[in-house]
Amino acid sequence: MHIGTRALLAVATACAVAVLAGCAAESNGDSMQQPSPGQVAPGTGTFKDIDTAARELVTRQAYWQSPAVLDVEQTQRIGLAVGEGEKLTQKINLMLKDTQTTAAGTVEVGPTVKATLRGNTEDVEITPSESVNATTGSDVQMLWTWLVHPKHPTDDLLLTAYLEVPLSNGHTITHEVALSVQVRRTMSYTLWQLVTHWGTWSAVVTSLVGVVSWLLRRRKKKSGDRQQPDQAPEPSVANVAA
Repeated sequence: MHIGTRALLAVATACAVAVLAGCAAESNGDSMQQPSPGQVAPGTGTFKDIDTAARELVTRQAYWQSPAVLDVEQTQRIGLAVGEGEKLTQKINLMLKDTQTTAAGTVEVGPTVKATLRGNTEDVEITPSESVNATTGSDVQMLWTWLVHPKHPTDDLLLTAYLEVPLSNGHTITHEVALSVQVRRTMSYTLWQLVTHWGTWSAVVTSLVGVVSWLLRRRKKKSGDRQQPDQAPEPSVANVAA
């Protein structure tokens, strides 16, 4: 091949390589800047709003205030507190006397928090009582109380508080805080059960009396048989004839 022709081909090849490299770099830059379909670019969109609003929340300790043991068929007050402070302590001492403190872990809260207490309706009746919010800035002092009426004795009555924390962007985050407490039997409850189920108990007692009477009659009959004297056998016809 002629020297001039080879030089021309070399120049053309170098130009083609440069153009291709430039296109590849532009393509890579566009792919890095544009998110793939279905993805939210970092720092934008709903997730950024939620994350930004969540940063406004503070983390505080939650704890239950409840009797060590609940009495069946008796209404008693329990409370859930978040944070600490003088006003909160005063409310607990006033409304929740003779209760014990049970740690419930940490929760994220804001200026406003809604709490709802739930339990199995077959086990307990729950009535909202009072809520106290003495929060000022980062000084969190929150207290919710409920009137709890257990329906039957149990070693493990499960109560769950659902906390709803509204964010500044309109979204809401939730927490679940559980408490397990014993419900003990009382004398009045036992007597009430006896009266309520009197028909069943009466049938059981009647059956027991019948069984005992039958056993006594059988025992008396056996005793009478053992006390009778032995009788001589009657002579046969053949002996009398002789």
